[in-house]
Amino acid sequence: MFKKAFCPPFKLQTKMNFMGIDCVVTDLSHTIATTDPTFIGHQRTLIWNHLSHEETQKMGLTKPPYSYKVVGFTMCDHSNTHVDAINHVVNEPDARAVNELPLEWFMAPGVWFDFSHKEPSSYITKADIEEAIAKTGVTIKPQSVVLYYTGWYKKWNDNFGYIRDYPGVDRSAIEYLNDLGAISIGADAPSIDSFNEVAVVKEQPAHIVCREREILNIENLAQVDMIPAHEFWFVGLPLKIKGGSGSPFRGVAIVPESNIK
Repeated sequence: MFKKAFCPPFKLQTKMNFMGIDCVVTDLSHTIATTDPTFIGHQRTLIWNHLSHEETQKMGLTKPPYSYKVVGFTMCDHSNTHVDAINHVVNEPDARAVNELPLEWFMAPGVWFDFSHKEPSSYITKADIEEAIAKTGVTIKPQSVVLYYTGWYKKWNDNFGYIRDYPGVDRSAIEYLNDLGAISIGADAPSIDSFNEVAVVKEQPAHIVCREREILNIENLAQVDMIPAHEFWFVGLPLKIKGGSGSPFRGVAIVPESNIK
């Protein structure tokens, strides 16, 4: 019997049949809000009610009982859960903007690692990556997305605590991941570089490798630790912002139920 469509309640993780396969889907993005933590110098997120239901009727835009609401917003292209484009770190005229990047980089096989044991402001090294691969048994396929969990996303509502002291990957780690096939590396923290690099050393070697090898990085992820298997399918499509140096996105991890142990 045909069942009427309905709107289920929102959940950070849900089960669904995707392309004929029963899967668990995990939301990897924060909710965009005016309280979002931002880097110094980056635009704060602004959201406002641009038109209310009452205003659309009073302005004659609709006839009762019909009405609608419109919300306006403005934000930096590196706010919230976002991906960096090539032109964010490459100062050349032909460096690709976010609207010029391939779909394959945002719909790709993925793996995730747990580095929540790392000390604040410390570095995730090649040796850490090798140990994580051995522990999880994953294979980093060509054109893969690699995400890592530090636990920092749980500080999201602490604006000052979140943007300080997070660990990050060093040059040896990101080069090794790229050598294995990764084309994008993502963190549940403000940067893939350690806070020590961002705020003290100010060289950011992980971003420099992204510049040298034309690979991507993802920042401010959420719920990476909820992904029920260490191998999954990643989908996180950025907005097609002309000339954009990055973009917020809604990301998900898709895991077939048959792969969950």
